[in-house]
Amino acid sequence: MKLICLLPLLLLLMVTNTWEKKHKRDLSGQRSKTKRSLEGTEHLKPLRRSKRRWVLSTIVLEENEPGPYPKLAGDLFNDRAENISIKYLISGPGVDEFPEIGLFSVNDLTGQVFVHRPINREKTPLFVVRFDVADRETGLIVDKSLIFNVEVKDKNDNAPEFVKKEYNIFVRESFNLDNPLVQVMAVDKDKEDTPNSDMTYSVVSQSPTLQDLSFLIDPKNGLLRGKGCLSYEKAKLIKVTVRANDNGAVKLSSTTTVSIHIEDGNNHLPEILMSEYQITVKEDEVKNDILRIKVNDMDTPETPAWRAKYKILVGNEKGNYNLITDPVTNEGILSIQKPLDFEGTPFKKVVIAVENEEPFFTCQNSKVKIISSPVLNNVTVSIQVLDNNDAPIFTPPNLVLREKEGLKPGSVLGKLNATDPDKVPNRIRFYIASDPAGWVAVDENTGVLTTKKELDRESPYVNKTLYTCVIHAVDDGQPPQTGTSTISLFVSDINDNIPHLLSPYMEACEQSQAPSVSGPRSFSIQASDKDLDPYSGPFKFELADNSPNIKDNWKIGTKKLDDSVELLMLRKLQKGNYSVPLNIYDRQGSSEKQTLNIRICNCPDGQTCEKLQPAEHYLSGGAIAIMFLALLLFLVAFCFLFSAFCGSIRNKGPMLNEEGNQTLIQYNEEGGGSITKAAPAVLTNNGNNLDFGSKDVAGRTQSGPALRTHSEFWQMDGAAGSAAKHPMQNPTWNREALSSIRNTQGNMWKQSMGTQSQAEYSSMKTSSKYLQSGSLKNKPLGSFIDSVGEMVNQRLQGMAEPPEIPSYKPRVYAYEGELEKIDSLGSISIADSELDWRFLDDLDPKFTKLEEICQQPL
Repeated sequence: MKLICLLPLLLLLMVTNTWEKKHKRDLSGQRSKTKRSLEGTEHLKPLRRSKRRWVLSTIVLEENEPGPYPKLAGDLFNDRAENISIKYLISGPGVDEFPEIGLFSVNDLTGQVFVHRPINREKTPLFVVRFDVADRETGLIVDKSLIFNVEVKDKNDNAPEFVKKEYNIFVRESFNLDNPLVQVMAVDKDKEDTPNSDMTYSVVSQSPTLQDLSFLIDPKNGLLRGKGCLSYEKAKLIKVTVRANDNGAVKLSSTTTVSIHIEDGNNHLPEILMSEYQITVKEDEVKNDILRIKVNDMDTPETPAWRAKYKILVGNEKGNYNLITDPVTNEGILSIQKPLDFEGTPFKKVVIAVENEEPFFTCQNSKVKIISSPVLNNVTVSIQVLDNNDAPIFTPPNLVLREKEGLKPGSVLGKLNATDPDKVPNRIRFYIASDPAGWVAVDENTGVLTTKKELDRESPYVNKTLYTCVIHAVDDGQPPQTGTSTISLFVSDINDNIPHLLSPYMEACEQSQAPSVSGPRSFSIQASDKDLDPYSGPFKFELADNSPNIKDNWKIGTKKLDDSVELLMLRKLQKGNYSVPLNIYDRQGSSEKQTLNIRICNCPDGQTCEKLQPAEHYLSGGAIAIMFLALLLFLVAFCFLFSAFCGSIRNKGPMLNEEGNQTLIQYNEEGGGSITKAAPAVLTNNGNNLDFGSKDVAGRTQSGPALRTHSEFWQMDGAAGSAAKHPMQNPTWNREALSSIRNTQGNMWKQSMGTQSQAEYSSMKTSSKYLQSGSLKNKPLGSFIDSVGEMVNQRLQGMAEPPEIPSYKPRVYAYEGELEKIDSLGSISIADSELDWRFLDDLDPKFTKLEEICQQPL
């Protein structure tokens, strides 16, 4: 029955299909003709809209749709199906590409599109699918691809989610709640700009609930604020619950918690526990921690709201005090950093206030208000100053003086003024503390400064023109105190120095001194003057000698600088030393003749003079031999002279002494080595005996012996008037007495020649002390030797020719070994006017050796 009903419809479709095919063939033929006729004019062909080949119903998908699956999503049709048998193809994301492979499929015969499972729009909101048609027999694509965007419809299936599950914030108690505390944020994964993703924020609750304190939030941006004032004492932690919900058909929501941690603020001022302090300090005392001020603060310890900050309101105008905070105890520590003065007033008052590091605030009308200048707690500290002795004070503290150099000693420089600041002034005395050059003297009582020496600006203690010394003023208090003043003495210069050569010695090579093409050889000479301008340079140089010997060899050349000039050597000079006299004038015309010494020398290397050799290098062997021979001849002649003197005595000696040589003790050794003050004994004849008397005992000393004349030495006793004056005329004279006298005289000569000042002189040739005194001063040594020889000959002549040999018994005057050391040559009679015999005290020790040579038999 159903088939019968559908038969007319099938016939109608067949007819219609046949007409369409015929019509299409006709149209196709016409198009071919038109195409051929229009070839060559295609650029003139207007654009026309072609007939749509693809027919696709809208594909509508909604996320998370319930089944069953697969589920029809839409229909697809292509007009190629009228002529050939085609099949439909589908590809792209959701089909054979990521994401969601296998999500879509198509019926290749009918073109129906199916979806095989639910779709998550938040994961893949859009699919770009490509549709194609192919010949079923050949498999070739017969039409262009159809690109279709398959969009997934959103569904409110996601609730808002907060970025943080809990917000923790820390705020000061003094925080102004009109400002945002925090901004909360939530995210909805549903499609943007739709009610499903549009969110609204709200405060659900707070814990704990406090009077006059509430919180609110902006519904759109999530900024959380408050109303009222925070109180650390009431709640240290407040928790606020915030909700976020979307605006979908079925509203979804979520919540988060905001934990507000409150830090204590400065809403309590520190309180000083005592109302007044009293302390005692010494004048001029610098001391730390003289007082501690205690406070009490209700805020949390170890926070800026609790830490105290002290300040001195009154009493520290001169900066005497220092006030700091003990970081542990929060006490105020008062110290004296600058000594207090008793003389101003012995009682001091200091007013101290205290505040906190953090500004003080209060809550007024549910609003936080910062008090920039609160009324602070303060305390008064009464300080009693004990008097000490203060050091004198100079007025002015340092004295500046100006004087010219050359100021004579005793000149007044100035006066120092020092006062004692104590209420009962002490006496002040002035002293020099530092005076490097020793120029200054100060009156101990008046402080008047005077000069001790002439001022000299060129002194090494003067820095340019400044000389510094230090004066102390000392009082007589207990203990004494000292004030110090520095004297700055500026010494102005005068022209008291002349220019001088910096280098008075120069050298030049003999090989390189010949005048060159550019001119004669030159020497650069430089001068200096210790004076300052205008008493120094520029200098003027001149030759001080106009003699031909100077003018022909030397000439002043070009002036190089203010203090130097060129000296020209006009011709070649032989090797040797040359002196060039110069006059060097300063700016004021003062000068003094100076000599420049120039050495012309041999230069082995052509540049440097050879070094000077010691003197012996210049003496030949013959010259040295002649010098030693002359010295030897002198010594031989001297020894021969003394040998001749002594030999004449020994030649005549046997006539008086036939018993042989006797050995005498050297009295200067056994007598202790000291020279006696007693004079030599005088031979007298008492009766028939030979007497060594003591007439003129005090007539001889160590420094100047009194020599007797020939007649005084041989003077006989007056009672024996018949006795002769000469000893040889005495009938009692015998050979033993003569031998004793001769040996005694020789021993005295030896003592005189070799006892004193032996360590002071090294040779007879250099013994000059005795030549500088008496009648021998400036006399040559030969003259001295001749005088001594003549006197000795005269004495021996008288002893060697007696008229007859008397027979007598000598008198014992002393035992051998008991005599003190006797002065030398006491028995020789020489006039006092001829010689000053003090030279015998200074004879060289070599005379002892000569005396021993003379005593040897010839």
